[in-house]
Amino acid sequence: MPPTSPRVVVVGAGVGGLAAAVALAAHGHEVRVVEEAPAVRAGGGAVTLWPGAVAVLAGLGVDVVPLGRPLTAMERHAADGSPQLRLDLARAARRAGSPVVTVPRGRLVEALAAAATEAGVVVRTGAGVAALTGRQGEGAGVALADGDVEVADVVVGADGARSAVRRVLHGDPIVLGPGTTWQPPPAPTGTAVDDGATCVLVVGPAGMVGLNPCGGGRTQVWWDVRTPLPGDDDPRAALRERFGGYRSPAARAALDLLDDPHLPLLPYPRAAYRVHRPWGRGAVTLLGDAAHAVPPSLAQGTNQALLDAAALARHLPHPDGPVAGLRAYEHDAGRRARVVSALSRAELTGRDAPTPLLRAVPGAAVRAGLGAWMRASGSRAS
Repeated sequence: MPPTSPRVVVVGAGVGGLAAAVALAAHGHEVRVVEEAPAVRAGGGAVTLWPGAVAVLAGLGVDVVPLGRPLTAMERHAADGSPQLRLDLARAARRAGSPVVTVPRGRLVEALAAAATEAGVVVRTGAGVAALTGRQGEGAGVALADGDVEVADVVVGADGARSAVRRVLHGDPIVLGPGTTWQPPPAPTGTAVDDGATCVLVVGPAGMVGLNPCGGGRTQVWWDVRTPLPGDDDPRAALRERFGGYRSPAARAALDLLDDPHLPLLPYPRAAYRVHRPWGRGAVTLLGDAAHAVPPSLAQGTNQALLDAAALARHLPHPDGPVAGLRAYEHDAGRRARVVSALSRAELTGRDAPTPLLRAVPGAAVRAGLGAWMRASGSRAS
């Protein structure tokens, strides 16, 4: 191992942490990942990956197309089912050089875990972080809850919105918005839930319903609400009541899934952080939701984590040493993350709007807006 390649400990074995580990190992770093959970967590719903993130994964040797479903379009409908807007994702994919793909999170985590093993990355589970450590003001490390210490030259906190590493660095709390996204595991397709190639968003006064094909004969469904639901422990009845007035066939198909009393519904609160400048300190940095948690409305959490992983691996081999490389990474990724954070908090995609107004938007303006968003968020692959 050349002395110019610092030893790295990554905290968190989610998508961002595993991707960072694989990317850093490919650049010659010795990498260890510590994960609080007893095993790498491969559950959860599906995530939508934009071309930039798909390109990052391809560079890590992970082809997500067979794992999920490439999308050709995204449509927004009113609560009564009338179409309002349509985004041509196939055209955007051709221009970007990579597709837009929805993939079950579990399959993505499993693929990254396999890539990490192949790259020689050690993943240690059941290892919660108790504190950060240093060596005479240089380097970094993590003290684990079991009393063990992982010594490193660089520590990367990729441990999610409730990051223990961020808490040590900054101490500021996570900010939870007033609403929640409720999401079951991807549902088997049938006569009511389509497994095509179009993501459908139904937006009305009660909130947003989404149906997103994710491959394998399954569709990811979610309900996005702005205000708390009564009976949040089991919100089925409240969701039926709140969205019961939607006449859209897609929204009705989503509600039909709630007839299954055994269907688990996972809450995803609206989490947000202030994006610090810089978000790391010394030989410690943050990545993904630990640095810039955002609400799920623009489907950017996973994408931004993957783009962060690529940026970290690109900047860490710095001529002035790893600390300078971390600050360069934070400056580069921070410009993108602040734009995404601001737009995600605005949550424009879930705001009700009259159909005539949206239909009056010229197609050229829709395409230009999509292109501008993809460039600003790093979602364009080329």
